[in-house]
Amino acid sequence: MTEAESGVLDTFLGSGRRRGRSHLLSLLLLAVAAVAAILLLVRFLSGTDSPYYTAIVERGDIVPLISERGTIHGSGEVVLAAALDGTVSAEGVPAGGRVEEGQVLATIDAEPLRSTLSADRALVSAAESDLAAARAAREEAAARLGRFEDVWRRSGHRVPAINELEGARSAVDRASREVSAAESRLSAARSSLKADSEKLASAVVRAPIAGFVVDRNISTGQRVRSGMRLFTIAASDETLEIEVPLAKAGDAEIGTGTVARVRLDAMPGDVQQATLARVLVDRADAPGSRRAAFALENPAETVRPGMAATVEIGLPPRKGVMLVPDGALTFEPENSSDRSRARIYLVSPDGEPRRVYVSTGAGDGKRTEVFANDLKPGDEVIIGWRNPPTR
Repeated sequence: MTEAESGVLDTFLGSGRRRGRSHLLSLLLLAVAAVAAILLLVRFLSGTDSPYYTAIVERGDIVPLISERGTIHGSGEVVLAAALDGTVSAEGVPAGGRVEEGQVLATIDAEPLRSTLSADRALVSAAESDLAAARAAREEAAARLGRFEDVWRRSGHRVPAINELEGARSAVDRASREVSAAESRLSAARSSLKADSEKLASAVVRAPIAGFVVDRNISTGQRVRSGMRLFTIAASDETLEIEVPLAKAGDAEIGTGTVARVRLDAMPGDVQQATLARVLVDRADAPGSRRAAFALENPAETVRPGMAATVEIGLPPRKGVMLVPDGALTFEPENSSDRSRARIYLVSPDGEPRRVYVSTGAGDGKRTEVFANDLKPGDEVIIGWRNPPTR
């Protein structure tokens, strides 16, 4: 069949028209696919329309972890307190630093005390003068009485008159009492001078022993009061411990032998192992509180008393509990700031946050166990803002 005859036959049968429609349909499908791909790409790049980041409420297992801050302590600790009121004019020993016996730790500016010392010295000088005068008066009265008594014996008790002799004796007694009073005043003045001199000397705070500074509670320019705790010095670093407060949520599960990890601020990558040595109850400054003392096991040579650290205490595992990310417990919707009760927010069907009050249990630093009647696994919980509202 010739080409002309084939064209005539296609025209007669309508085959050319059908191929045109198929070609048009293919182009249309390709266009729809391209538009869909573009929409998916835009959605991927722009994200969801929801202003929140969300996560799914899960039921699972968790190994609770208590994390608390503390300071490394050594054995044979000595507490240094301020002996006078004043302003710290210099300090140069950091917490954790090593000191030698007699080393200057801080200096307290005690200018008012120097004025007091000047007054003390003046009182001592005046008391010394008073005592010298009283003693001279007593010697004079005693000499006069001696003359009277000599004449009394020589005259056969006729002269001087009895009242004159008694008056001389009374004068000696009065002079003796005045000497005693002057001696007491001088002793008191000297005691005040000595005490104030010692206070002034204590304005320079020195280490009473060689060791490590565990705590330093002052800074230059700070006003201190007499009796205020300034430094704690540990005599030895052979036995190192760290004390941390015990949270109510987990202290019942902590007992002697509990193992913890100690992360030093100065060496965050070097984890030290520690074991609970004892639990301290009812400190004087915090009645009813509980603190755990952990003993470091084979601490590195670089670990010193006074170093700040974080103690991570592992508790027994919890299995099959309801868990939410920690961010869910801190999220707050717009115009809400009341955190008097623990709560989380679920995404409601209309996309708005729905508040659910919860009771919290243990956590591992990422997730927290929660208890609530109106909560089930698979619920979508809000953990943060995707697009924070403008204020």
